[in-house]
Amino acid sequence: MKRYVQKIIPAVLALVLLAACTEESRNKLSRQADNWVGEDLKVSYVDNGVVVKTWTVKDGKITSGKDDQGRVLGYYFFWSEETGYVQLPIERTIIEEIKD
Repeated sequence: MKRYVQKIIPAVLALVLLAACTEESRNKLSRQADNWVGEDLKVSYVDNGVVVKTWTVKDGKITSGKDDQGRVLGYYFFWSEETGYVQLPIERTIIEEIKD
């Protein structure tokens, strides 16, 4: 019983703390957790409805840049297994999670 309580109390405290956070704080924590865990992703560049090239992102993230006013720029940036650094226009990019 003691081991059960030792596992439950931290989980309950974490839930209470998360409930007290603002939505932006919860989103920030979620993004940080994604950075620790990472995901395997397939990124494809599409032109006229046809996939031109595909890259694999292992345990990584795909981000977009922002200008001085905080507006999202029109590109994704990431490191691929195949070629290293890649920059693609958002409107021609498909991102899929690779499930095992």
